[in-house]
Order: sequence, then structure tokens, then C-alpha cells
Amino acid sequence: MPKIEISHSKSDQFRFIKNPQLLFAGQVVDEDFFYGPPQIHDFCEILYVVEGRGEFTIAGKVYELRKGDVAIYNPGVPHEERSITDGPFKVIYCGVDSLHIEGVPQGMLLPAYVEPVISCEKYAYKVESYLSEIIRECDSQVLGYETLSTNLLMSLITVIYRIVDVKHQFQSLKGKNEIALRTKQFIDANYTQSISLKDIADTMYVSQHYLSHLFKKELGDSPFNYLISRRIEEAKRLLADSEMPVHEVASQVGYGNDKYFSMLFKKITGQTPSSFREQNKLALE
Repeated sequence: MPKIEISHSKSDQFRFIKNPQLLFAGQVVDEDFFYGPPQIHDFCEILYVVEGRGEFTIAGKVYELRKGDVAIYNPGVPHEERSITDGPFKVIYCGVDSLHIEGVPQGMLLPAYVEPVISCEKYAYKVESYLSEIIRECDSQVLGYETLSTNLLMSLITVIYRIVDVKHQFQSLKGKNEIALRTKQFIDANYTQSISLKDIADTMYVSQHYLSHLFKKELGDSPFNYLISRRIEEAKRLLADSEMPVHEVASQVGYGNDKYFSMLFKKITGQTPSSFREQNKLALE
């Protein structure tokens, strides 16, 4: 059997400055209807959808979650959950405190620029497995269950960051200019609104030219192109997850002109919004 040497060059930039504390773990099993009323915590929470679909309102924004999606609540973020599936709804979850990840504000599980709902895709089985094992360890309370639960929690959070890194390049954002990151965060929070480069520059108290130059230097693209990409990604999600007409999808992501939206969508994805939706449906059958 070949031996794999472990490098100790410390090239892995993800690390916990302080180990997380598991507060609780639980599950919602096979409920025909589930409702979690509006609440705010002073700790973090991780929820994973095992089966069914749910509508989660997080910080005033509505998300539709399905099997394989995870929701992350940072401290102080208002949230509300309800199931919207015709069949059983199953969620597993845990509460996390005393968390400090390098490059992330202390106490937060995700940086502010990352959307709180993540599709786990090929890592879904790992996320589900870690959460299920945490629940089993907490239920058993046999020798070493706290140590094992903490290790499982750290593995869970690490996998979540592995998923986040694919979309947001977490490692590459560490050490970047604060104005560039705040600009990215502003776009992520407001991309569904009608915003201009001037709006963003005024918010950052810098000139439009300086902001564009800095953003491209730090993150590799202009704020305008990043805004378009962010809108198209959200449009793809809405087209895949809902029956919303194309003109409503356009409006939801900040475009008042649906013809311009369709042209832009095709230019970027190579497909019209309708063909993208149809192909996505065929792939799920």
C-alpha cells in the first residue's frame, strides 16, 4: 500500500484560532409541516435539509432550501423557517459558540460577504454524516463523546468552508484590501436592487475610479462585472427552484427590462433563461 506523506509546510491556510463549542444538536424528523418562528441567537447555528423543501427567511431575505442545502446563521441574524414540501420534511441542526476562524470576525461562522444558504452538492453526504454522528455521540454520552463531538463539529465546519471556497475563494480573499472586501459585501447584499458604481463608491467614501481600480486589482474583476455575475447566479437559482416567469426573475435580480436580462443571461451562460430552466428540469428527472 503506498504511503502518503503529510506535508508540514503549513500551506493549508484554513485554521481555527479557537476551537468551537457545541451547544446542542437535534433534528426535525418526517414532519408534514414544520414552522420555526422568528428568532435571533447570540450564537451560530447550522441547519442541513435531509429531505423535503423549506422556505427560510434570513436577515429579511427569503430562500428556498431543498435536500442537500445548508443554512448558516451568524449571531444576531434574524431567521424564520417553514416547510413547503408536500411530503415529509427532515432537518438536522446544531448550535455553535466560542468560534474563531482565521480571517473571519470572532464569533462568526461565515464572513458577511458569503450568502447564508449553501448548496452542498458533492459534499452533501459528508455534511449529513458529520451532523448525524454528532447527534449520535450526544445521545450516547459514552466515554469521550464531547471530544468526538467537537472533532466532528470542526470537520463539519471545515467541509462547509471547502464548499464556500469553490464559489467565494475564501483563501484568496484573506489579506485583501478592506475597501475591496466591503465593496464585495455591499454588492452581495444589494445586487437585487438598482445600484450603480456611484452608489457603491459613495457608500465607501472613495471615487468611482479608485474603487474600480482597487476592486479589479484585489479581486480580479470590475465591480460592474461582479454585480452582473452575482445577479446571473441568483437568476439561475430562481429559474431552477421556482416556476416564476422570466420577467419576474429579471425583476427579482435587479433588471427592469426582461429582454435585456434575457440577452445578458444568454451572453453569459450560452442559454436563454427558458432553455436553462428546461435543461435543469430534464437533469432532475
